[in-house]
Amino acid sequence: MSRFDDLLNAKKLKAGEPDLSPSVALSKSKDLNFVRTTLYLSKQLHRQLKSAAARSALEMSELLEKSVVQYLQQFKPDDSL
Repeated sequence: MSRFDDLLNAKKLKAGEPDLSPSVALSKSKDLNFVRTTLYLSKQLHRQLKSAAARSALEMSELLEKSVVQYLQQFKPDDSL
């Protein structure tokens, strides 16, 4: 299988016809479960985040999402009250 097979197959689709092949995942920009936001970081923090993403083989947005989830967990109401 050539690395260009997906491109060649995509070209065969008619205009406006969706590609229903299971190997094609929605990008975050097209996935309705995601929202784009702007975030300002210092240059040093951005470099550290980029380095951590490279070491962990995750996208920077994935690392930020995991960090935000972890941070927000401390604000969950205590169900035992």
